[in-house]
Order: sequence, then C-alpha cells, then structure tokens
Amino acid sequence: MTRFAQFATLAAALLCAYANPARAQSEIDVLNHAIESYNDGKNLAAAQGFYKIEEAGTVADNRFKSEYYLAQSLNKLGLGFGAFFYYGQIIKVGPSHPYYFKAIEGALNVTEQYGDEVLGPNVLNKAYNEQFARLPPDVLSKINYYISLLGYRSGRYAEAAQFIQGVPPVSAAYAQAQYLQGLLAQRADPEKAVKIFEGILAMDGSKNYHDLAELKELSELALGRTLYGLQRFAQSADHYSRLPRFSRHWDEALFEGAYADLLNDDSGGALGRLHSLHSPHLSDQFAPESLNLTAIIYFQNCLYPQVRESIATFERDYVPMRDAVKGIVASNPPLETWWALVAGTQPGLPVAVQHHLQKNERIAAMLNYIGKLDAESARLNANSELAGSALGKDIADLIVKQRNLVVQVAGKFIKGRLIDLAHLIEVLDGDKEIIGFETTKAEKDLLEGNVNVGARLAGQALYRPAIPETGYEYWPFDNEYWPDEIGYYKYTLKNACAQKKGE
Repeated sequence: MTRFAQFATLAAALLCAYANPARAQSEIDVLNHAIESYNDGKNLAAAQGFYKIEEAGTVADNRFKSEYYLAQSLNKLGLGFGAFFYYGQIIKVGPSHPYYFKAIEGALNVTEQYGDEVLGPNVLNKAYNEQFARLPPDVLSKINYYISLLGYRSGRYAEAAQFIQGVPPVSAAYAQAQYLQGLLAQRADPEKAVKIFEGILAMDGSKNYHDLAELKELSELALGRTLYGLQRFAQSADHYSRLPRFSRHWDEALFEGAYADLLNDDSGGALGRLHSLHSPHLSDQFAPESLNLTAIIYFQNCLYPQVRESIATFERDYVPMRDAVKGIVASNPPLETWWALVAGTQPGLPVAVQHHLQKNERIAAMLNYIGKLDAESARLNANSELAGSALGKDIADLIVKQRNLVVQVAGKFIKGRLIDLAHLIEVLDGDKEIIGFETTKAEKDLLEGNVNVGARLAGQALYRPAIPETGYEYWPFDNEYWPDEIGYYKYTLKNACAQKKGE
C-alpha cells in the first residue's frame, strides 16, 4: 500500500467516526458494560463484550483494553489457552501496547497453570528483550528459568547457564533453577554438581519453592549418578537408597544403585536391589538392562544355572516387547496415534514401555497439556451460550489447532523414543547372546577341569546379612513378596568358580 493510500484509508476511518457519533457512543457503552460485568464477576458477559470491541472497535485504546481484559475474563472462565492466545497477541505487538507487561504476566500464569514447557516458554523466549527488565522480579526470574530449560533441552548449554543466573534465591523457581544448574554442572564440573544437589536437599520446605519434594527426589537420583561418575560408589549407592520406595523414579534408583553396589564390592546388595526390581509389584517397569546385570553378577560367581535363568527371563519378557515396538514403528501410524498409545487411549503398546514413556518429564508435560486442552474444550462445550457465540466458536477453533500442533510435536518425540527403546533391547539381546556363549564356554572349562561344583558349593556357608539398624527384623525370603519387604532384600552368594592356586 502506498503512503497516499494509507493516508486515504486513515482519513476515511476518521471521517467515518466523525460522521457516526452514535456508533462511537455504542462502542463506549459496550465497553463500559463489559467492564461493569467484569467487576461484578460476570465473566461470560464481560468476555463477550470485550470480544466485540476487540474485533470491531474503532478506537485503538478501547481495542487495547478489551484485548487484555478479554484474556483476563477467559482465564477466569477456566479457558486458559483462549486467554493465552490473546495475551500472545498483545505480546506480539511489543512494548508499545499499553498492556504489554501485564500480558506477559498473564501468559506466564497460564504457562504455569498448564504445566506448559513448550508453547509458553517459546513465546516468551521469542519476545525476550531488554524491556523485560521492567517486569516484577519474580515474574522475570520464572521466565529466565523457562528460557534456561528450553536452552538446556535444545543443547544450548551456554545460553541455559546464562539465563539460570537470573533466578535468585527469593524466587519460587529457585529450586527448579538450581536443579537445572546441577545438571549443567554435571557435564563440566561434577564436584560442583554434587554441592548443588546437596544444597537442594537442604532447602527449607517453607520457602514455597515450586515442586521441591519432587526435586529432592530427583536430586538424590542425580547425586547417585554424579557420585558414580566420580567413582565414589559407596556414597552413590547410599543416595540411590534414599529414594522413597515405590516413588516415580524408584525403579531407576534400584537398577542404577545395583551397579553402584557391584562396583563397591557388594554383589549381594546389588542382587537384592535387582530382586526388588524384578518383583511382581514392579512388573510394569521397563528395565531390560537389569536382567543382563543380574546374569553378569551370577556369571562372576560361576553360578551358571542362575545365569541361564536370567537370560531366559530376558528372552521371555523383552524380546516380544522389542518385536511389538518394532511392529508399531514399521506400521508408521499417523503422528496422532503415538501420543494415544502412551496415554493409553489406544491399545497396542506393551505396558512396561507405556509406563516408561509416561515417566519421561517431557512426554508427561505434553500429555498433561493435551489433557488440559481437552478439559478446556469440554468446559467450553458445556456452556451452550458461550459455545454458540462467535467468541466460543473462535476459541474452539484455536483449541483444535493448538491441540493438533501439540499432538504432532508429542508424536514425533514419542516415535523417536520408541525407536531408541527398540534399539536398546536389540543391543542387549546381542549382549545376552555373548553372555550365553561365555557361560557355555565357562561350563565346559569347569567340566574339563574336573571341578566338583556341588562339593564346592556345599562346603561354603551362607552368612546372615547384617540388619542395618534397630527397627528392622530378619526374614529369610520364602518366595512370597510382601510390600513392606520390597526394597530391603540382600543376597548372600556362594561361589562355584574353581579354586585359584594358593586359595
């Protein structure tokens, strides 16, 4: 459009407003009525009034005000994504919009409400500029955390480290930021990471930090991993033991803790953890590596029947699981199908794989977000007055488009994880074949060496494991699994290997 045409259009608009004072008065009446409804808590009437002005208002200030209060009204109606859309429209305009900073706060509020780790943070990241320094400190610190999280997950570690510095101890997001900083430190300075995670464990619960209880569990797990990498295996095993039994990440702690026990010369403790992991109460957990580890521990003690039992269990449980996952991947269903498989709304995915993916923080956040959108859609449809209005139809269309987008993103991510899981089982299946071959070879060596395995085992006594502290009782395992015993098993092992010279 030329400058002349722009001037002509503006002039026409001004002349129209001048020539139609009744229309201008009507616009003011609608706005005043909407504001009155908003103040009286009549959010539906307010939203519909603000929507009329936002769509067709002739006065810029009226449209600006209506756009913001429309978002506020929708949020009060429980239509968070609808509110986020209008906050986002204001944010796109930039600092020149009189409600720019309030819209940023509103968008952040919805992001937190919906557990949104993708859309909201990306919108805020794209809008980030020097004007953000004018935001209230806690709002800015939360935004800094979200942008740091985006950077970390995208592999932009320097950017993540930079933004994480903008989250002070007084912020509600401080514990989350410290955990992320610990993950960043694991890469270059594990000793620093240990101190950061220990600091999270020492945090005061009265500070109202977001998700502190869960972060403390994750920090125990992270400490176990970091200390393992530092070869401080006894300390690593201790932190793995501190995760609450049957908590979200307990299965990971049992498996990884078994490795720490093994390298701490505690094979009995390692097998005890693995015994808990393989109990019926945890049968829906995905832990294929644990069976290979079990086989290796038995192999080290020349207990070859037990090695073969572990191999057989892997063959029975995980090879069909691999084939099922590979079959789903090969069928290449639409991306919409992948999230439904994990959510359980469509059958076909092995239960252990389904639960494993549901525990992935990124997948869990996306599934939760889809659920929030579905709930918002249901809430909208339940209100016949709103659903039948132009505003309701617009929001319904926005929700459908956003849901489709998130489903596509989730589908791509889930498909990639399933391909990885199938590959992992494939690799472990190859390792299993090697273990089986080495077992057969070792058995042959025992036979050729005339080693009397039965006599060697009969000549060894099984000791009773030490009871850790008062309040515990000793109960020998009798093939019954009791919930209060799981997690406290400890093996005593005999060794069937041939005696070495001088032994």
